[in-house]
Amino acid sequence: MGVPVVYTDFDGVLNAFPDDKVLRRGGVGHTGWMKADDPRKPLYDAARAFRLDGNRQARTPVGRFRIHWSTELASAMHALAVSGRVELDWLSTWQPYCVNTLDPMLGWDPSVVHNTVWYDPVTMERRLTGKLSTVLSRVRVERESDDPSPIVWIDDEECHDAAAEEVGAERPVAPVLTVRPDMHIGISRRQWGIIERFVDDWSGFPPVTFDDEDGSHAVRGGHVGL
Repeated sequence: MGVPVVYTDFDGVLNAFPDDKVLRRGGVGHTGWMKADDPRKPLYDAARAFRLDGNRQARTPVGRFRIHWSTELASAMHALAVSGRVELDWLSTWQPYCVNTLDPMLGWDPSVVHNTVWYDPVTMERRLTGKLSTVLSRVRVERESDDPSPIVWIDDEECHDAAAEEVGAERPVAPVLTVRPDMHIGISRRQWGIIERFVDDWSGFPPVTFDDEDGSHAVRGGHVGL
């Protein structure tokens, strides 16, 4: 099969949104101040979440946004693209600002990271439907290919069980992994491990896999970010 294609969102995936108090008390990985029965403790534990050591203000024509991300995670994802192990594609509402804002901030080379154009930033046409339709279109393309590529889709809002069912209905000929992080921590260490295993050897995966970090299996709304 072809090289795996990775579609990644930004907000809630690389750019995490921890509780304000967690940020004030040292951030992800610093949970010693929490009570033993604090439900946030397992979520923010360093064994589960990457440390958010990246902290910058992103300036765009539509406003300024505080970004918290893991340089370890961002570097690992970029390394997959640089090594040619994956085709790395942005699939984010940051679409107009990926090349000039996100790539430099994360230290990503825009020559090896694709910026998927999936909605019109002026009319906002397809902004509510374009992500899923982009993935479905790619599944159809790969279905007709002589060398089909597996697909990874990472999104904290739009990857959910109903979307995975729609992907499955397209009868993918190469496995598809859909990953939904928890927006408070972004991609977890466990989820990154699954992604790396899929990239290394997808032969043992079913046609469609849906992994949900918080296990709610519900469509979330009210996203924070761009």
